[in-house]
Amino acid sequence: MTEIKKKTFVYTRNSDLDSFNRESSSDTQIDKCKSYSELHNLEIKDIYREQVSGGVSLLKRKIFKQLFSQCSRGSVILFSRLDRMSRSIKDTLDFLEICKSKGIEIHTTDLGHINGEGIGRIVFLIMSVFAETERVMVSERVKSTKTRMRKSGRYLGGKNILFGKKLSSDGKTYVDDEKEQSILNRIFELKDSNTGFRDISKLIEVEYDRKLHFSHINKIYNREKGNFVRV
Repeated sequence: MTEIKKKTFVYTRNSDLDSFNRESSSDTQIDKCKSYSELHNLEIKDIYREQVSGGVSLLKRKIFKQLFSQCSRGSVILFSRLDRMSRSIKDTLDFLEICKSKGIEIHTTDLGHINGEGIGRIVFLIMSVFAETERVMVSERVKSTKTRMRKSGRYLGGKNILFGKKLSSDGKTYVDDEKEQSILNRIFELKDSNTGFRDISKLIEVEYDRKLHFSHINKIYNREKGNFVRV
């Protein structure tokens, strides 16, 4: 009797950083999934590719939602590796429970069927902890690097320029903006005399013809109070 092949949907995910890593390329992921499908008698119905961060919830990803809408009881969703699914333990576990209740199997080429009752699920739970730990460590390293670059005067892009600064001619570092440095000095003088932020806002507008909301002045003061040198 011929065994009926399970309808299978392959999902590949790349982030911006993954595009530089051949081991995580979409084609490499697809090759692994095809080999796994042949070995486990799965019939690939369609392949979905998406470029998105692993920190984005599965069911909030545009392409993955299209894939999921095609699934029914008995369907299989196949990933090449655990980290191609998600880097959040909670998101992954919640998604596995949803799929289990709908009769949808989740497989990864490295762990096998992970929302069943076999060894694959046990290994998955252990590896999920490591995946989440790695994600947190990467996030902390990025934050630390950005903080260090800001302190060294490096411009990190975007529209928001630090108050009291302007971009240098090279467009990569900050230099002092004389007028805004004068305003900063006045803000600290007024604050030292116990003037409230609302009153400081009014005085700055009168003295410098510059409108700064009191909440903005509050943020500027708290950001600069440990570093600002009064002139």
